[in-house]
Amino acid sequence: MGRPERGINAVLSELVEVNRFVFLLMPGFSALELGSGTDSLAAANETLGRAAFQWKTVSETGDSIVSSSGLTVAVDSALPDVQRGDCIVVCSAFNSNHYPKTGKAVAWLRRAARQGARVCGVGGSVLFLARIGIANEGRISAHWKMKPVFEEDFLDLEPACTIFDETSDIVSCGGGAATLDLFSALIRRKAGPETSSQVADQLLCGSMRDGNCRQTISSLHGPKHRNEKLFIALSYMQETLEEPVSPSVIARQVGISTRQLERLFGRYLGMSPKTYMMVLRLERARVLLQQTQMRVTDVATACGYSTQSLFSKHYRRHFGIAPREEKVVLAH
Repeated sequence: MGRPERGINAVLSELVEVNRFVFLLMPGFSALELGSGTDSLAAANETLGRAAFQWKTVSETGDSIVSSSGLTVAVDSALPDVQRGDCIVVCSAFNSNHYPKTGKAVAWLRRAARQGARVCGVGGSVLFLARIGIANEGRISAHWKMKPVFEEDFLDLEPACTIFDETSDIVSCGGGAATLDLFSALIRRKAGPETSSQVADQLLCGSMRDGNCRQTISSLHGPKHRNEKLFIALSYMQETLEEPVSPSVIARQVGISTRQLERLFGRYLGMSPKTYMMVLRLERARVLLQQTQMRVTDVATACGYSTQSLFSKHYRRHFGIAPREEKVVLAH
């Protein structure tokens, strides 16, 4: 259970509201995301001088769970009873495609959502919640690598590459370090901005971000790419992957000549605009192959390739493996 060691149903002697969190750990979860949540709550309790927040870690069977980094975590219990107002934070692997869509944990999550518990998906678990039907529609925060999967498989969901979102039927967070920002917002709402600020200071997080802040993609924001024209070009290319455009069209969008565009790419990226666009398309294809049940030919079309043979040729050259073999490797 949460720290200090007190049961999740314990009655505090003080007449204060207890905010209860249940962290559901699934194989391959991120230890960073779990620690960001629990350490934030612990720091809030220390700041307040009382156990205003309680939490426990659970797994489907109550057995220990191994994180993505190989860390084995002994959970507090198997799936507990929850009540309206509790917050269930699902921590799963980034690739949740191998998780079953039925079972005790899935049934427990669905029942908890019906009973009024707040379900929160962090990192890869946002996609898992969509796959089991708990995230149904509306805007969600999805890790930028997962955006193509949502666009192809979940048309009623609006994936936004923000750090977290609370406007839909679930709370969603891109994961990683953004988990600190999410819990800062949750603490601020429950305990006030002063407590939230003191927690940030204690965790050496000098500047907490608002949920609408965009996720940083290093290929767009790295120090060596800090050129306004290049940034506009890269952003435009990210948005047109299904129907790739020519360098001349990109240049017109940016407001420079095609030759200037080619010089920018050569100077900052060491490749031509055409090559960079191809790399973006292939990286999108790899995510779709690994995270969806789409056929190879459909993935090729979704990534702007007119023929499957050309797609397979480029894919093998770039990744050293054929698209069909990618799915076989993943299955094993």
